[in-house]
Amino acid sequence: MIGLGIIWPLIPVYAVEMGAGGLLLGLIIASFNMSKTVCGPFMGRISDRWGRKKLIVIGLLAYASMSVLYTMAHKAELLIFVRIFHGMASVMVVPIAMAMAADMAPRHELGLYMGTLNMAVMLGLGIGPALGGTIRDHLGMNAAFYTMGALALLTCILVIIFIPPDSQTRSFREDHKAYTVKQIFTHRIALGIIVMRFLAASGQGAVYTFLPLLALELDLTSSQVGVILSANIFLIAFLQRASGRLADRINPKYLVLAGTFAAGLTVLGMPFVGGFFMILILNILMGAANGVSLPGGLVITGQLGRTMGMASLMSITDAAWSLGLIVSPILSGIILDLYGLPYVFVVGSALILIGGVAVSIFLKDYQPDREY
Repeated sequence: MIGLGIIWPLIPVYAVEMGAGGLLLGLIIASFNMSKTVCGPFMGRISDRWGRKKLIVIGLLAYASMSVLYTMAHKAELLIFVRIFHGMASVMVVPIAMAMAADMAPRHELGLYMGTLNMAVMLGLGIGPALGGTIRDHLGMNAAFYTMGALALLTCILVIIFIPPDSQTRSFREDHKAYTVKQIFTHRIALGIIVMRFLAASGQGAVYTFLPLLALELDLTSSQVGVILSANIFLIAFLQRASGRLADRINPKYLVLAGTFAAGLTVLGMPFVGGFFMILILNILMGAANGVSLPGGLVITGQLGRTMGMASLMSITDAAWSLGLIVSPILSGIILDLYGLPYVFVVGSALILIGGVAVSIFLKDYQPDREY
């Protein structure tokens, strides 16, 4: 995840340097999540049939090869295809690793395991951008891509050496038949989590995309924006284990509800306050809210995945998040043009809150399975 974080903020710069205009830039950025949305459910079903470790290894090798493809793309248009393949590699790694962790989790410690792994994901995404900017400033753009590839290759070697075969990690059973995509979408509780993930990504994407514009109106510096976003992301990361432990002890849906509604309300307040410290406080509260809700959702997903097919369900919820990240900038851009910047955050807040309502309705009678 550090490798992915390294190139995350550099892709727009790289594309513009190669002459990409606004539309092409949007396609380049969106193509990664489009690929994840389309390919994720299929990769999940493949993992439930073939196993976890081999798919993760293939995905990490593909990740490593992406670093070379990025540097070989001498036209901005080619970056679309590279990003599509990068998205395909991504869904072979992160949701499958989540599925493996959920399979391996001891009894009554699913929340702890999922929270710990999600902490690693968030820390990697938080560390990567600062490291990527430093590498680019001192060694050039290509060095940032090669660093991403080297980290992926190192990770692949560590996976091969240290992660046992699927038969030893309880992460793959040939006699287990995973649910079809249709069956998953017709399951009320699973559908509630999927809808919530989509709406949360659609709403929160507005914050991460348009906060720099809001900061510009408030005369904040770029370094202040960096501090605000870092505080948000790192707080999510550091709350994962504690929230995961809590999700093992109480009904995890209450964590999802509390965090989702709290996140929606903090986003609503952002365009109506002024100054660095008030925006920072709201982002700290938003990070805390997400830090509470994420492990709860992962525990529910993990418990359902034991009967539905762990990787199949994990990949679909990940695809729902990716689809939300596609919708968010498009919808927010339209709202910005029609009504102005404050309404981007108002609508983003509304989407998150609707996700909370969806959880309230779909998971009304949900009780955790403590016998897994």
